[in-house]
Amino acid sequence: MKYLLRVAACLICSAFVFAQSSATSTERKQEPPASDSNAQEPKQPHATTAGLRGIEILTDTMGTDFGPYLQRVLETVKQNWYKLSPPSARAPRMMRGVVSVEFAILKTGKIAGMKLVGSTGDVPLDHAAWLGITDTRFPPLPAEFSGQYLGLRLQFVYNPAKPSDVVLQYRE
Repeated sequence: MKYLLRVAACLICSAFVFAQSSATSTERKQEPPASDSNAQEPKQPHATTAGLRGIEILTDTMGTDFGPYLQRVLETVKQNWYKLSPPSARAPRMMRGVVSVEFAILKTGKIAGMKLVGSTGDVPLDHAAWLGITDTRFPPLPAEFSGQYLGLRLQFVYNPAKPSDVVLQYRE
């Protein structure tokens, strides 16, 4: 019976993780506005904000310093992710992998356009990273930012092989 419950839970998790591409009616799955003249996407992604590894800004910052804002965002996402990380990420299994998720934070702090762009191949690991973002209440974007959204890519690293300064890493 326990085995069937685990299989059902895995199937539900995998349906959730992979359904994001077909879900369009929920607020968190909305694509960011494509024709917004205040928030045009650059041809190349912006470099990671100084001192913040594991996060990449994908849209024009319009001169706004997002360092303090992103520091808070990363800390909250990291806490949520750690709480949700599955037993397979802990000893004795200590599964390794990298999950990459792209999304936008709207001016109001709501999430839009989430998509899984890199997977570990393990649904529970991917799902924990996904929920680390969706379970976070993001503050509104800084008032001085004139755009409508900020595009980001977060990388979640499970049990890195060697010590590094990656911000979003899970080490047991």
